[in-house]
Amino acid sequence: MKIIPKEMKRRARAALTGNYFPAVSLTLSLTLLTTALALLIQATGLYPSTRVQNLVLYLVLYIIILLLGALLEAGLIRFLYSLCRKQPLRERGLLFYAFRNQPDTFILTYAFRYLVTLIWFAPSLYFYMRIPLFIDLTDIPDNLPYLIGMTVLLALIALIPAVLFALPYCLAVYVLLDRPDSSAREALRTSRGLTRGQRGRVFRLWLGFLPLCLLGIGSLGIGFLWIQPYFHTTMGEVYLELSGQTAEAEEEKVENARETFE
Repeated sequence: MKIIPKEMKRRARAALTGNYFPAVSLTLSLTLLTTALALLIQATGLYPSTRVQNLVLYLVLYIIILLLGALLEAGLIRFLYSLCRKQPLRERGLLFYAFRNQPDTFILTYAFRYLVTLIWFAPSLYFYMRIPLFIDLTDIPDNLPYLIGMTVLLALIALIPAVLFALPYCLAVYVLLDRPDSSAREALRTSRGLTRGQRGRVFRLWLGFLPLCLLGIGSLGIGFLWIQPYFHTTMGEVYLELSGQTAEAEEEKVENARETFE
């Protein structure tokens, strides 16, 4: 099996047709919940702080909230994946699916993916953490341009290796949704196997979403309420294609079996 980015997007749009309202509604709910969690940690007043223990506690709380947000995202992805399989879910509490079904497995899977990605941004985060949260425009620190410049530069440098190292594990969540009894290690290993030989195409597929992401940023983030479901549904179609679960793949299996029998 090999994926064709344009075809994956076409299938995603077809799956979302007539289902964009619940998809956007769930995305909005996810955004509001994760924003509330982020505001909660900001309300602690741990950052900015000159005390190392406060910064460490802030980072620990931030990681916990990041993983809680990931569990909520798994619920959104489950709904979108059901659209790919033409079996839309109508149950309540869709976003909380991962909380009820092996949350530890989802947490380990996301934690590994985040670690593989975020470790490349450690130098950038170092400079970012040194930028004051509140700046008096009448008394701008002399080193502020330097801190901002280094943060952006190091983030851009880290972007490509972070994406390339995280890419093999991009289907792990879909594996867990498809095979609920799998362990985090099995899901990650299966994702790595499915993407072998296809990573260049997946990377091109991701690049194809870059213009939409720029539009999303230009709309002050509102556009991501539509872009995020579109992206996750497209990745669901990628998983179905690479795992041989599409209608075309089933027909090919039947044809191959017929040829073997003859």
